[in-house]
Amino acid sequence: MFPKNLNANGRLIRAILAVLLLAYAIIEKSWLAFFFSLFVFFEAYMSWCVLYQLLGINHCPIDKNKQD
Repeated sequence: MFPKNLNANGRLIRAILAVLLLAYAIIEKSWLAFFFSLFVFFEAYMSWCVLYQLLGINHCPIDKNKQD
């Protein structure tokens, strides 16, 4: 669906950030932080970063010819 452009470290960092954002959203009852945390979870799960895609950055070790 989306081209992978994150490595394992990037995914881990985004997953931790998403958990922290989710905790903040629950504590502060912030819908904006909640939806942003869901988007960051989605990025970590899909190994895809919209900013990296816009800038043409690829940290994924998968060969580009073998991607779907």
